[in-house]
Amino acid sequence: MALTPRLDLKQSQSLLMTQQLRQAINLLQVSNLELESIINQELEKNPLLERENDRLADSEASEQTINDYDTPQENPYREEEDFKPDIDCDNEFDDYGSDREGYETGNQYDWQDYAQNKNHRSNSEDYDYFEQKLSAEKSLYELLDEQISTHFSTPKEQIIARRLCEFLDAAGYFRGNVEQIATTLHTTEVQIEQILAQLKNFEPAGIFAQDLAECLKIQLADLGRLDPMAESVLEHLDLLAAKKFRELKKICALNDEDLESIISDIKSLNPKPTAHYEQTVNANIIPDVFVRRQKSGEYVVELNQMSLPRVLINQEYYHQVSGKSGADKYLRQQLSHASFLVKALHQRAETILKVSEEIVKTQRDFFEYGIEYLKPMQLRDIAEKAEVHESTVSRAVANKYMHTPKGIFELKYFFSNAAGKLDGSDNTSTLSIKHRIKELISQEQPQAILSDDNLVERLASEGIKIARRTVAKYREAMNIPTSAERKRQKRPGK
Repeated sequence: MALTPRLDLKQSQSLLMTQQLRQAINLLQVSNLELESIINQELEKNPLLERENDRLADSEASEQTINDYDTPQENPYREEEDFKPDIDCDNEFDDYGSDREGYETGNQYDWQDYAQNKNHRSNSEDYDYFEQKLSAEKSLYELLDEQISTHFSTPKEQIIARRLCEFLDAAGYFRGNVEQIATTLHTTEVQIEQILAQLKNFEPAGIFAQDLAECLKIQLADLGRLDPMAESVLEHLDLLAAKKFRELKKICALNDEDLESIISDIKSLNPKPTAHYEQTVNANIIPDVFVRRQKSGEYVVELNQMSLPRVLINQEYYHQVSGKSGADKYLRQQLSHASFLVKALHQRAETILKVSEEIVKTQRDFFEYGIEYLKPMQLRDIAEKAEVHESTVSRAVANKYMHTPKGIFELKYFFSNAAGKLDGSDNTSTLSIKHRIKELISQEQPQAILSDDNLVERLASEGIKIARRTVAKYREAMNIPTSAERKRQKRPGK
């Protein structure tokens, strides 16, 4: 058979990611604060876009003028038959993975990505307004959030830690009531105290202290300068403040040199660890959705309308200036761009609301009974219930926060994997298993160190089915040494 070149026609179907769909994906995964910046840029570039609040204000101002007309008039701003922009908000994006009829405009609308030109100066066309609004240094919340994410391995611990952050004052002192917090989260005071004790080791040194003496004590310990004499002086700060040095030396059994050294160390400390940070820990957190419990016991999920940018298309202005020389092509493009943006914003809001409602339904026991009842939940679980793709759920929960009766939580913290139980069920979170492994190891005695096999047996006695290699993997992920290393570390005399 001879081999010769030839041309063939072949029909095929494929998914294409257009520029518009990429922009829609970007809108879904950004927070409301970032979305506000994007909308501001679009309002500056597109004369046919306007804020809903501005439209309402103009309507109220012109209400008297409208009432002056004696007879109704035919609307002079009828749309031209050859151009009908598709702004039907019932259309679906299908996870933004394919081109659907109604989204193609003939021209790729390339609104500038708000984050792609961070290094440009303010006089550049690509000036990143949102990036410039943020502080050059990390805020206190960002610093704490990073430490919480790396230090605590389970959603339960992270939720408690973030809840405790809400009770910091401007100086960095913890002003919450442990008993009330435990009641709100339906957990024990012991666990709240344990998490609080770990938070006191966070940076900046001295944060989460409950009084000045504890704040200074934490900082001295961090510097390696805390000894019994210094502790004794910190217990009598009132005498130090009153400069009753003779009485202080007598009570603490100090000589002049020791007291002078301790005072010098104390003067080098910062009594207000967070004074140079933003004044509120949650300054950058604006809830995207609210969860409220009705008298009937049902939970209602609502979008935060105050932080949700809303824009409209000014059809009146379009018809006023259309038909003029050289303006039609430009206006048609801008109307098409505005139509797509309004549609994308509407779809974004619907997706976030739908995903949030399914999260609340799945985690109802958490909202009813507290953090102990947080269920394992994966992206595909919510995707199936909301009838969207997993990647859509992932983008919808990114950088989004939910305000609930239990506090403010990031949506992604409600997700965790599930592990099997001996009864065949699949309702145990892998993160809760990690937490349990960590608890068992922390409670072990020096003379009875638990091996990985022992941990498997302990978990099996609690109804949790898990392999030894999985226990080893979880232990290593939490940076917990092997049983042999722990035995050496806990050996008497160490």
